[in-house]
Amino acid sequence: MIFRRVPWILLPPVGWLLAFLVIPVGVVSARALTSEGVAALTSVLTWKLVGMSVVVAMITTILCLVAGYPVAWCIATLPRRWRHFVLFLVVLPFWANLLVRTYALMTILRPFGLLDTWFAAVFGLWHSYLPFMVLPLYTSIEKVPVKLLEAAQDLGATPSQAFWRVAVPLTAPGIAAGCILVFIPVLGAFATPELLGGAQAIMAGSQINLYFMSARNPAAGAAMTLILMVITVVLMAAFYRSRRNERLL
Repeated sequence: MIFRRVPWILLPPVGWLLAFLVIPVGVVSARALTSEGVAALTSVLTWKLVGMSVVVAMITTILCLVAGYPVAWCIATLPRRWRHFVLFLVVLPFWANLLVRTYALMTILRPFGLLDTWFAAVFGLWHSYLPFMVLPLYTSIEKVPVKLLEAAQDLGATPSQAFWRVAVPLTAPGIAAGCILVFIPVLGAFATPELLGGAQAIMAGSQINLYFMSARNPAAGAAMTLILMVITVVLMAAFYRSRRNERLL
């Protein structure tokens, strides 16, 4: 009896995916393959902006990893009664809208003359997406047995060697998950770079917004969107493939 109900149970999620994922992606892909879209796909400007977006996303991801790993490690080593409170503080910025936080950063950076620069854009992205790195890192670090680190030091490893050779490999899934969660949204970000970086920090997301809203060139916007979607799919496929290989090992 339960197997007869399974198809009906699957109808709502399948309908949701068709309506809000498959059909929109199909429309964007079809629009991107028109003559105007193909012209945008072969444009130097398109690939320059995509390349710049990839570089900014990589820099932001590295900064989030460098800053987020020590934070996640400290949280994971706190007494258990304090961990939930500190994690609450980590996600507390999400209680405010992204635009509100961005305008607050504008107020902070303007007196120092840092507004409308690449530094402001990257700093804003780092500030916005750091929690996305801390949370998966914390989940991964919390599972690392302390006895393994102690055993490595008992066998002659220095604390630094125990960290790099034991802790980092064991937390690799958290590192990969955090990098994916930061890199992908930063790759298509447009509000934060536009408001903080201005004309100096134009990324692919800003250009897509311009194509659809102001330039009235949806085919070019669809073409650039298709490129970002392909990059996202490739990254997710690589991530899941690495996780599958880890399970096989």
